[in-house]
Amino acid sequence: MTNHKRHNGGWFRDRRIRTKILLVYLPLLLIPFLVLGYTGNAVYSKVVVDKTAKGFADNSALIISRLNGMLANVESSANMLSLNLNRAIENKSDLSSDFDLSRYTAITTQLSLALLVFPDVESALFIDTKGRIYGSHPKIEEHQPLRVRNELYQSIDDTNGVTIWLPMQRREYWVTDVQAPVLTAGKKIVDINSGKTLGILLLNLKESKLSAVLQTMNAEPSAQYLIVDSSGNVVSASKKVDLLLPIGNSDLLSWVNSHIQSADIKDINREKTLLTIRSFEKLGWKLVSVTPLKALTTDLEQIKITLMMIAGVCVLFAAIGVAYLSKWIANPIVRLAKSMKGFQEGDLDGRLTIESKDELGLFAAGFNEMTRRIKSLLANIKFEQKQKREYELALIQSQIKPHFLYNTLDVIYALSEMGRIKDVQRTTKALADFYRLTLNQGKELISIEQEVRILKDYLAIQHIRYSDVFTYSIEVDQEILPHSILKLTVQPVIENAIYHGLKLRQDKGHLHVRGYLEYGLIHIKVSDNGVGMSPEKIRMLLRSPVEEPGSSRELKQEMSFGLRNVNERIRLSFGEQYGLTIESELGKGTTVTITLPSGGTFGGLAYD
Repeated sequence: MTNHKRHNGGWFRDRRIRTKILLVYLPLLLIPFLVLGYTGNAVYSKVVVDKTAKGFADNSALIISRLNGMLANVESSANMLSLNLNRAIENKSDLSSDFDLSRYTAITTQLSLALLVFPDVESALFIDTKGRIYGSHPKIEEHQPLRVRNELYQSIDDTNGVTIWLPMQRREYWVTDVQAPVLTAGKKIVDINSGKTLGILLLNLKESKLSAVLQTMNAEPSAQYLIVDSSGNVVSASKKVDLLLPIGNSDLLSWVNSHIQSADIKDINREKTLLTIRSFEKLGWKLVSVTPLKALTTDLEQIKITLMMIAGVCVLFAAIGVAYLSKWIANPIVRLAKSMKGFQEGDLDGRLTIESKDELGLFAAGFNEMTRRIKSLLANIKFEQKQKREYELALIQSQIKPHFLYNTLDVIYALSEMGRIKDVQRTTKALADFYRLTLNQGKELISIEQEVRILKDYLAIQHIRYSDVFTYSIEVDQEILPHSILKLTVQPVIENAIYHGLKLRQDKGHLHVRGYLEYGLIHIKVSDNGVGMSPEKIRMLLRSPVEEPGSSRELKQEMSFGLRNVNERIRLSFGEQYGLTIESELGKGTTVTITLPSGGTFGGLAYD
């Protein structure tokens, strides 16, 4: 029976989940959506957008050609008027004389005739050297602001007679309609015989002429053409917008200012928009088209409806596939979820059994391995915490061992016999302070300042005992004094230096303690000029007792004190990258460097 069930479902059960999904869903979902979705939507959309972009680019070239033609007509009108005004003024009285009706009539007639020949020019006026204005329409001769007239006259008079273009603007003077923006061409009129300046000529081209071209060439109703100047201000548009103001949308304005000739799709007002731009070099303008993509892809809605219908049919078949797959996938997942919940509640003994060899089987194996490793890590943490406490207790016990206390009391007694009352007082005070700070109400962390006080008390006692053996000096930077340190970190190092380095010298030695901050780490160096030690002894001093399986119990107990004890406590508390480093040379001395972090937290206590 078992063999029969495995023959029917074992092969599929042991396949990867990805294989199962492909076998069931690929014929039902992937092929229809790839063929209809990608072909009908993405490809069609891209073709429409590309053709539209090319169409707008071609239209932009035609529009710029039309606009160049209009500007060329205005310049031709200016050149023609330059000759005709020369003749008109030559046959009349001198311009330096007062107002002359015949001269006024001759000049205004030439201006009016030019408008008939060049219909793109909306109005024209001539200002002679005396500031008299001759207009193609009486209205443009009104409102003559003297300052503006003089500035404009001077700017055109400074040219060599070429036609210059003034910016698109609204004016209350020299125009027929103060509300309509105009583009003005200016030209200095010079006597062709004498070279003498006769005046300046201004020809106005209404913005509506430009926008009419934009509207005529715009084949897409939802699209909009804009002509902007070098500052991003709209000078003409195919639809009603705020002329002579910056483009209203900041994203569009930024895109226009950073492109000269391009076609992109950007989010404008939270809507995908096709943007094209082309430079209009003659006036430093840019022609921009703005077209919502939604308007270009309206035909895709029918395709989307068809795709949704196909998707509905596929979902129906997918439901049947889900019912089949649930037996092989959903049930193991439920078991995995229950095991995870038990793990979340603290049950590390539970194991998950899934027989299949697919991803769920791998999950189960990984979950079981994870719980095993977590249990092992917790056991290691408990062991390390216990070991750290044992090290601390052993170190404290070593500091309060009777022989140190007895020896110090013997020194105090000897000093009192010699009548050195001050030394008795200092030694007694140092001994009391040493034990008070050493015990420190059971606290593991103290400040470096407190550790320095322990050192000073300890060295004061030892120096009285061994005044003929060594001298000492302590130099600790003020900036590290507030930082925290494990209690009895430096004192065992100093004790080792005295007993195993300085006492063995033939003459008097010196002990130096230096504390400083460097590259974010605290360093405390204990240096002596004692007898030094060999590299083998250095390795033995810092080796953990557990690394010496053949060591006796007495040897391991002895090795738990001193330098090894300090090094293990630092590494257990702060990390493997901290601890002791020893540099020594036989006959010259030893330097022990204690490296500690300068800030942070550990054990729930802040050290900074």
